[in-house]
Amino acid sequence: MKSTVIVLNYLMEQTSFTAKTSLVDRIQEINELYETVPDEVLDSYEELTEYELWEIIRKLAVEGKKRNK
Repeated sequence: MKSTVIVLNYLMEQTSFTAKTSLVDRIQEINELYETVPDEVLDSYEELTEYELWEIIRKLAVEGKKRNK
């Protein structure tokens, strides 16, 4: 659960909800272990299950819809 919160908070803060590819770019940065991504986020991302990752993406999509109405 803690891993989910860490990754979700990071993505909520780093995703530009007005740019189409921002979420994809942020997830790619995590997958490719960019130096700009905090170690805590990288470690937490590795601990996520597929279900937890999809739940994070769902929450980000809902937030993006709210901000872009």
